[in-house]
Amino acid sequence: MRNNPKNFSVKIIKGHAYVYSWSYRKTSYRTHLGSQRYYWKYRGRYGTKKVRDFMKRLTPEEQTHLKEEVGRKLEVHKEIQEKMERLLKDDPFKTEHNILLKIKNRIIREKALRKFYSKLNSIIREDKID
Repeated sequence: MRNNPKNFSVKIIKGHAYVYSWSYRKTSYRTHLGSQRYYWKYRGRYGTKKVRDFMKRLTPEEQTHLKEEVGRKLEVHKEIQEKMERLLKDDPFKTEHNILLKIKNRIIREKALRKFYSKLNSIIREDKID
C-alpha cells in the first residue's frame, strides 16, 4: 500500500468506530487466488494512537472528512439503537423477545436473537415503524 493512503472506510461494530484504509490493485499485481481488486488494511479503533498516527498522514480535509464520517455513522447507529429499544417495549416485539430469552440452549437462543435483531434492524432501516 502507498505511504499516503487516500481512501478509508469507517465501520461501526457494537457501538464503536473502526477505521480501514484501502487501495485499488491493478490487474497485473493480482494473483489468481481470489477477488483481490482492493487491498484493505485495518487501521484500528477510532480514538486510539494507531488511528491518530494514520490520521496524521492524511490531509486536513481528509481528516475532517474522517471525523465527520465517524460522527455521522455513530449518530445513525445511536438512532437505530434508540428505535430498537422503543420497538422492544411494544407488545408484539416484546413478547417475541421474552420468548426467545427463555430458550435454555445458549447456541439456539443466540442464533434466534441474532435473527430477531436482524429483523428489527431491517424494519427500522426501511422506516416501516417510526
